[in-house]
Amino acid sequence: MYITHLNSIYTEDTTLIDYVPYPQYIHQVSDGGPRVALGVKILPSEFIEYMLAGTKGATTASKEFLTNLPSIRTGLILATGGSVWTGYGTTIPLTDKYPKHKMLPLGMTQIYAGQLANKLGGTDYVSTDSTSCISAHAALFQANTLIKAGILDRVIVVASDNGASEEYMHFFGENHLCLLAKEEGKAKKFRLGQGANITVVESESSLVETGNAPIAKVHAINIAAETHTNPLGITSTGEGYAKAINAVLPIQGVNIDYVKTHSTYSKDNQIELEIINKLLGEIKTVNYKHRIGHIMGPSTAVEMHLSIKELGGTFLSLGAGMGNVFSAAVVETL
Repeated sequence: MYITHLNSIYTEDTTLIDYVPYPQYIHQVSDGGPRVALGVKILPSEFIEYMLAGTKGATTASKEFLTNLPSIRTGLILATGGSVWTGYGTTIPLTDKYPKHKMLPLGMTQIYAGQLANKLGGTDYVSTDSTSCISAHAALFQANTLIKAGILDRVIVVASDNGASEEYMHFFGENHLCLLAKEEGKAKKFRLGQGANITVVESESSLVETGNAPIAKVHAINIAAETHTNPLGITSTGEGYAKAINAVLPIQGVNIDYVKTHSTYSKDNQIELEIINKLLGEIKTVNYKHRIGHIMGPSTAVEMHLSIKELGGTFLSLGAGMGNVFSAAVVETL
């Protein structure tokens, strides 16, 4: 499976968007309690539309690339960390005692996926993927399966998430998992952020048909899970990570130059590193969370993009998500 197009936007460069003229601090939660005092929140669909348009700051005009593709069997997968991101803080009246009751955002992502497919001229397959923080990897795994099965020749994976929604910020803040405003520059916790990515993958035969030059090759990709009582954690043995990594290694003739970790600056980091060293020995690792924040669903795609663009080489791309799911992909920059 070959990557022929990549486009990303993430926390550190969202100030390039026309209507956000000031730095973003969307990773900061005021005090860890129910009130979020700091934050710029942009709907995930707006990030996607921005990338499609290729306006100020967007690396390339994705829409131009996508709408000029030859007509071959094409699928579209919309990957989100959660299956919903219609709005923020939607409320409905309840009682005099509790005058407002927070209503979860409606499940609209599949509707948006259909709208995207329509914008791109229609596709032969449309679906959504919601696999927490490994959603983009999971969508690429699904794409690889569809291509290998001969059902599709090309898959467009669009990933975005409501990472700075009040729901996420409350949850991570109240559980003291993410960086609070008062802890800036002190605590080693992850930051919340926002971002989006578009990745186009094609089969080898599709490259001949389209004439597209591949950017990278995904040699193998896998998703695994482990048994754990805590849906937010990793077992001390890192069983899930080991399953995911072992399924994609070794590949004949392919040497791994470095590992792109999932790393969230949490205590789970050490377990992740222990598994990496146990399976691969002493090897270089890179982590992008300190730059892009924890952007949920699109994180594995954006981080893969940064590795290809900035470091190149052949690397192992890792991901971990709520519900004890783990992902691993071997990616070679071409």
